[in-house]
Amino acid sequence: MKKIVKSVLDFLELSPDSPSAQWKSFVVTAHDYLSKRQKSLVSTYKIGEYKRFDWDQENSTLVFSDDDGSVVMAKVQFVGSLSTKSKMWIWSWANGTILDNAKSQMHKVKEHGETNNFKLLKKDTWHGSESDGWDMTSVSCYLLKGKGAYRTSAETGFIYMVITDINWVKDLKQKKK
Repeated sequence: MKKIVKSVLDFLELSPDSPSAQWKSFVVTAHDYLSKRQKSLVSTYKIGEYKRFDWDQENSTLVFSDDDGSVVMAKVQFVGSLSTKSKMWIWSWANGTILDNAKSQMHKVKEHGETNNFKLLKKDTWHGSESDGWDMTSVSCYLLKGKGAYRTSAETGFIYMVITDINWVKDLKQKKK
C-alpha cells in the first residue's frame, strides 16, 4: 500500500523527493549566472572557435589551441559525467577515475545540497539527461563562482566542467618572466 501511495504522490509531484519551488528557483538563478558568464567567456576568449582542446586532470586545466599552438588556458573543476547509454549522471566526487585536484572544490556543491536538502546535489549517481547535466553544471558554476563552463564528448557520453579561471597563454608566459 505504501508503494502505491508513494507512486501516486510521485505522479502528482507531491512527493518530498519532487523538485521544490526553492530548487527550481535556485536552478533558474544558476542558469542566469552561467549564461552571463558564458557570453562573456565566448566573447572575450572565443571559446568554441579553436581547432582543438585538451584537458589535463593532473593540473586541472583545459587548453584551447589552434595550428600555432596553445591560445587559452583555463583552470577547471570536473563537475560530473553523463552516460548516453545508461542515462546515468555521476558526480565527479563519486567518480574514482577523476583525480582529487580536478574535483577539489566540488564538496561545496554537495554540502549545499545537504544543507538545503536538494536531492540531486546529494546523491552520487542518478538517472539523468543532457539537460540535467547542464543544470548541475550551472549550479556548480554558481556555487563555485565560476567564469563559465565546458562540456566535452566522450565515447559513451559527456563530461561537464566549470571554468574557475581563464587566461590567454601569452599573458601567462609574460607573468612567468
